[in-house]
Amino acid sequence: MPENTAATLRADEARVNDTVIPAQLRIDIDRLRPTNSTIFGARLGYWSGAVGIAVDASTLDPDVKRQTIRATGNLRFDDDVFGERVVIDPGRSVAVDIPRVTVPTTATFAALAILRLPPTPGTRVTPYAFAGPVYLVTDSDISGDWGLRAGAGLKLPLSRAVSLFGEYRYTNVSASAVAGRIGGDVMGIRGTTGDIRVDLDVRNHSAVGGIGFTF
Repeated sequence: MPENTAATLRADEARVNDTVIPAQLRIDIDRLRPTNSTIFGARLGYWSGAVGIAVDASTLDPDVKRQTIRATGNLRFDDDVFGERVVIDPGRSVAVDIPRVTVPTTATFAALAILRLPPTPGTRVTPYAFAGPVYLVTDSDISGDWGLRAGAGLKLPLSRAVSLFGEYRYTNVSASAVAGRIGGDVMGIRGTTGDIRVDLDVRNHSAVGGIGFTF
């Protein structure tokens, strides 16, 4: 269950007839609406009394919904985007229709500190809370960055070695993707941008359930 997020498209150079020149193209998108997704993962940890440490890994698939976005640029932009002509004048906010954008499967790895609380009175249910740094791992088109994972859960022992658990967790991690390049010819002059990068924060709320094994 991801949050809506702002995003920035930027290009830091341009190429005119194979000569590289500085450029500062920046397009700000007010809000992107990602899709909900199903995640899978595993966690391995060690308890010492009420305190534990763990490493967990899970998938994360933040696709972008088909939607209308509002974008503002610092330079004039005039080109085809997803088959539609888009013109953005400097400082002017415009509406742009985009199709659903599928993001390659991504994964997160987190190192967590866990605190186990006393069992709920009259039950065997044990609450716990956790927090720690998380890193986004993707394919070569997207670069990940460090962020934060935190949450809380409940553990119900079924036997000495097996338990059920359910938890809520929040993940906030930055991502950057290469969206390609834009180019064209005018009066024999060939011009292209450098790599256009998309920067955004992935903020995800997850409800997780599973089976735990104690050794």
